[in-house]
Amino acid sequence: MVEKKTRIRRSAEQRLADLEKKQLEIMERQKAAIAKIEEEKKRLLKTPSARKERVEQEKRFARALQALAPEWDMRHVIAAVELAIAEDMERLVDRGEKLLEEHGKARRGRRPRGE
Repeated sequence: MVEKKTRIRRSAEQRLADLEKKQLEIMERQKAAIAKIEEEKKRLLKTPSARKERVEQEKRFARALQALAPEWDMRHVIAAVELAIAEDMERLVDRGEKLLEEHGKARRGRRPRGE
């Protein structure tokens, strides 16, 4: 004799619990994938070429700041950043690029030893 399997009907609450469980599993996999991507980004930022580029950007920033406002220190810069946050970001980026091009370049020629 062949036994006939009876179908077990699940309630709506059971199906809902299964869906929530499945959603949590998917979210955990996504978090793991995002963590892996973040780790890869951190690793790439530590490469010598990225470090060199970042140091060059910092030097350009320091030169531009010194040329624009030689009497300012970090407190002034932070306060200016706070005031600038209210501005239009696109306009700030454009203006910043222009100022870095204008004032951020290293000076040509031989420098005195004291500098």
